[in-house]
Formats: sequence, C-alpha cells, structure tokens
Amino acid sequence: MALVDDGSFRRAVENIGKWGDTDVFPFPIENHVMHDRTDDVITLLKQIPPKFREYINTDGLHSYSTLAPVGYTGFRWATQIDPMWNAYLLSLVISMASDIEQQRIPEDAKTVFSYRYRPRSSSLFSKDGWKNFQDRTRSLAESHGYVVTVDIADFYSRIYHHRLENALQNADPGKNKAPQVMHILGTISNGTSYGLPVGGPAARLLAELVLSRVDYLLMASPEIGPFCRYADDYRFFVNDLQKAYRILGFLSEKLLRNEGLSLQKSKTRIMTSTEYLSVLDPPNPPPGSAVRFLGLHIHFDPYSTTAVEDYEKLKAQLSQFDILGLLRSELTKGRIHAALTRRLVNALKFMDEEPREQAILSLLENIETLAPVVPQVMLAIRDALDSTSNQDFTLQVHRKVRQLIDESHIARIELNLSYIIRVLASSRSTENEHTLVRLYGAQHGYGSGIAPIIQRDIMLTMARWQAAYWLSDQKNYFHNFHPWVKRAFVIGSYYLGDEGKHWRDGNKSALRPFDLVVRDWAASKRNGAGDWKVPI
Repeated sequence: MALVDDGSFRRAVENIGKWGDTDVFPFPIENHVMHDRTDDVITLLKQIPPKFREYINTDGLHSYSTLAPVGYTGFRWATQIDPMWNAYLLSLVISMASDIEQQRIPEDAKTVFSYRYRPRSSSLFSKDGWKNFQDRTRSLAESHGYVVTVDIADFYSRIYHHRLENALQNADPGKNKAPQVMHILGTISNGTSYGLPVGGPAARLLAELVLSRVDYLLMASPEIGPFCRYADDYRFFVNDLQKAYRILGFLSEKLLRNEGLSLQKSKTRIMTSTEYLSVLDPPNPPPGSAVRFLGLHIHFDPYSTTAVEDYEKLKAQLSQFDILGLLRSELTKGRIHAALTRRLVNALKFMDEEPREQAILSLLENIETLAPVVPQVMLAIRDALDSTSNQDFTLQVHRKVRQLIDESHIARIELNLSYIIRVLASSRSTENEHTLVRLYGAQHGYGSGIAPIIQRDIMLTMARWQAAYWLSDQKNYFHNFHPWVKRAFVIGSYYLGDEGKHWRDGNKSALRPFDLVVRDWAASKRNGAGDWKVPI
C-alpha cells in the first residue's frame, strides 16, 4: 500500500496551484507550474516516499528564512520551503488530515473553531471558523460576568518537534508518515528541535494537533468551564475573578509543562463581559460601516465557471461602501487597523480606474503609516499597474517605488523588498532595469546575505523584459546559483534563442527532475500561441 494516496497528492498540488504555498511570501513561479502541470508534478511526488532519504540527499531540501514584520516594530521568523518539498509535506499532512481531525475536540462541542478540515473543500478548511468563533464567544459572554482573553506567545516558532512527534502517533497508525514529516521540519529548522513554518496549511493542521492535548485538559478540568479557541487565541467565560485567575494559572502551567509554551503578557486580559462585547464586532453593524466591511467575503476566482456573475455580484456588494473614505479614515489615525486596511487595500482592484489610481498614489505617500501591510499595498499597486493604460501614472508610481527602495527602512526588510520589486517588474524602463541589476548582487535585509527569492524574481523579471544581454552574461555563473535562481534562469534561457537552446542541451545533467518539469512548462508557454510573458 502506498504511503501517500493519489488523492492526497492531487489535493496538495491543486491547493497550492489555486491558493498558493503560503500567505507570507510572494507566490513563487512554481505555483503556476503546479496549476498548469498538475499531473506531471504528482508523478514526481509519487516517486519520493520509497526513496525519501535518497531524494533528500541528492536534491537537497532547500528553504529560505527571513524576518517578517509584525505591526510597526515587531518581527517573526518566516520560512519558505522549496515548492516541491512543500507540496510533498502538504501531501503527507493531508493524508493524515482526517485522523488529525479525529484527535481534536469535535466541532459540535462549539469550542475549537480554527482550521477545521474539510475533505471536499479546495481551500482544505471551513470558511466559517472565525465567524463561528465570534458568534459563540458573544453568546457565552452575554451569559457570564467576565471574559479571560489570552494569546500564546510566538506560537508557531516555539512548537517543540518532539511534542509534535508524540501528538502525531495517533494520527499515523502505520508510524511511517510522521518520521518523514519530522525529518522535513528538522531540516528546514536547521537542526533545531522546534518551530513550524508560518503561513501554510500543513503547518496549520500540525499546530492544531499540538494544541488539541491542551484543549482536552481544559475541557476535562472541573475548574475551567466553557472556553473557545481560534488558533493561538483562547477565550474563557467565568462569573467571578477568583476563577479567572485560577484559569490563567492552570493554562500557563499546562502550556509550560507539557508544550514549552507561554502566554503573551501584553495580550492576557480579564475583562467584564460588557467590555468584551463592546470590542467585538456587533452582530448587525450599520450599512457601509468599517465593521460591516470586515465581515464581507472578498474573493474572486477568475477560473470559476460563473466568473462573470461572481465579479458583478462582488462589485455590487463593494458599491455599498465608501472604500476610499474608509481608507482615508485609517490613514489619518497614525496607527492603522491592520486587518481592516488589508481588506480595503485588497478591494481596490474592483474599483474604477481613476479613483483606484488616486488611492494608489495616496498609499505610496503614506507608506510609513502602512508599514504593517506593505505586502498587500504592493500587490494592490501591481494590480493597478497591470490594468492601467495611463503611462503617466505608471511612471509616477515607479519613480516613487524606486525612491522607496533607495531611501526607506521599509525596503531594508527582505520580505517587503520581495514584494516591492514585483511592482517594478510591471513594465521595463532604463531606470527600473538599472535598479534591479544593482539589487541583484547587493546584500538584502539587515544581515549580510543575498536573498534567493529576490535574485529569483529579478532573474524572472529580466526574462520577462527579454533582457538578453544580461541573461546571456548570467549563464556563466549558473553553477553558483541558489537552486531557485537556477530554476528561474532555465525559464529565462527561452529568451536567448539558439544560445539558450545550446545552453540547455549542454546542461541537462545539472537539472533535477522538478527543474525538467519547469523547463518543459516554460517551453510550452514560450512556443505556444501568443506573446507569453513570464508571470512575476
């Protein structure tokens, strides 16, 4: 019997192709390959289980870690896994997902709401978790005098691997999947015994499994009473302060003793129910309000069979809000409401061209205020540039972005810079080209290294621009490239004509199996109908 069933492989690859590998990093080009060449990728993935160690040793399990901003002055550690290995990790976890779900407190207990697994959903999880969590906590607060709110400090980065391995035993009856999961996690954490990569569905399911044991301890204790959890946020409901303090002590002791985790002091609070209800989103917010906008589901799938109808329906919903007014209100605060601003920025793509362009320029003028949501701002700017015919607007935006790269601390953060350079990739100019060539060989971030995700995207951008002079020179350094940059150059070689063909013929042995899938994908795109541009 196969270690991982075909259905789990397919669900993993299709999920990545549609939703991406993580919500932290820019989507790598390999996501397009997984969307377009699903069967080819699955064929490769099916070869890994029986030769797992061999593949690790020959291909290498590459990852990239960097600082991800949190708020205005905080950071967390974020890791992006090589696309092929990320797909394999997700396949392993999906193959155990139903068993993992069985280890959790049942949904009908109305206690744990985050990332409830849905076998038939392309997104893998229930879409109603947060809303159900809000509704349940409101109901419980209305029938109790006090609410205890807590948040686990640095949850993902502090999950101990041996605790996770123990928790996986019941979800892996054959005892042969968990060792591979743990080997992957140990490799990407550079041999340390703790930490999960933030932002992907595999890590979310594994994190839920870790906390399920604490959840059961809380439920079994007569001292606790009703509680709710969403991810690393707990809510407890009591009628006296003494019990509130006992709960804090009980939870702190269980987290520290059993999982090596602790509560975040700044987010641990005991509130009256009245106070808690006042900060919850009201059940029936006023039309056009920021609170009602937060409850709006903004997602458009251009590949849907009802794409046209879905788009018009979404535009009609958004027309009920003064998006620019709500955005201006946030910008005048000094410190934005990150969740609201993120959604407002995302909604700009559905606006008419002229007001959208005005909003984009305003975002760039206020980029320091928008520091917590720079990635979303850059994605919105790129969307606007891709759909505009206003050359003056494009030049103005690019000038401001180049200035941001040269002068702002925001661009010193590698993750921000990786989104920023994709704005410049929207159109070729001498100034943009010189900026990217300079950045390619420069140190990135606050360390002393060069970020492969930035080099990769610059390589892809130069291919998109058909900058043959630069691509031709880079082939001399191919064997020193990071594997992700190598893969990008393989794509770029299709813009070198016969020179690129001769290079590919002479370097077949240097390409790994997944590189060959990417190569064939690029060949089919480049040689197909139309003027294909590298997606970046």
